[in-house]
Amino acid sequence: MNKILKLSLVVIFCNLAACGKGSEKVANSQIAAKVNGVEITTHQIDSVMKSAQNVTAENVSEFRKKALDKLIDQQLVLDKASKESLDRTPDVILEIEAAKKEILARAYLKKMLANSSEINDSEFRKYYDEHTELFSKRRIYNLQDISTQSNEQTLELLKENVNAQKSMMDIAESLKAKGIKFSSGSFTRPAEQLPLDILPKMQMLKDGDMFVWQSGDIAHAIKLTSIEESPVGLTEATPMIKNYFINTRGKQIVEDKIKKFRQEAKIEYLGAFATQSEGSQTKVTSDKTEAASNLTEEQKKSKKDSTIEAGVAGLK
Repeated sequence: MNKILKLSLVVIFCNLAACGKGSEKVANSQIAAKVNGVEITTHQIDSVMKSAQNVTAENVSEFRKKALDKLIDQQLVLDKASKESLDRTPDVILEIEAAKKEILARAYLKKMLANSSEINDSEFRKYYDEHTELFSKRRIYNLQDISTQSNEQTLELLKENVNAQKSMMDIAESLKAKGIKFSSGSFTRPAEQLPLDILPKMQMLKDGDMFVWQSGDIAHAIKLTSIEESPVGLTEATPMIKNYFINTRGKQIVEDKIKKFRQEAKIEYLGAFATQSEGSQTKVTSDKTEAASNLTEEQKKSKKDSTIEAGVAGLK
């Protein structure tokens, strides 16, 4: 059973446990579908949508329908699994308990990060002011793109065509004439869905401008067909900035907290793990002692100086 299927079954059985306790019926306006009498709610759809990517105002209805179909399929599998009493097998019971612990621990860490004093309002404001292209001067771009494998020949050809203000159709024809494979398309992207390294350039462009951009081994000829100004205020931007800081700093904050929790807790390794733990601790202590004894006076002084420098750097 692959990992995704296992997780789906865990979610299914958790839902089964919740539904089987005589919970109150939700309002009809919140019911999206019924599968063999079991209700699927809009709240469940919203939960699935949280992990969806590339959702826009134009395709949100399509994505919500896909989310509903996914939940219906899940419920159908649940019906079959419950008839075979799979929720009572030892392996599944263990997986459900493990998933519940993981979900609860993740919820605590998420709450801890959200309330962390290491991520504060002053930093939100600073980030907001430093990234005007994402917020106060945010734009939505309508673009035409021709992309091809980047090499000296294709890159030079694209640059020549763009500098000559050739149309996108002419650029495509010039690539065809050289036997160069390419792909083309039109798309709409808000600033936050574009690579950060291209945004400063995009901010300087106006309708009709063209440029060549290289991303990895792909070269692009891009034409900006239209721009829509769509600024985001600080209040609206703050949750997004907070999530950014949580994603970039969260790992270190969590590691530091876990380390502190370990120091505060009484942890006992038993059986074979006790021997392994003692051995590793002895080895670490021995290695540190030996390394310290081998330091010359000059090395000790150098180490002290570097420690002082690190401390001073932390005060800046």
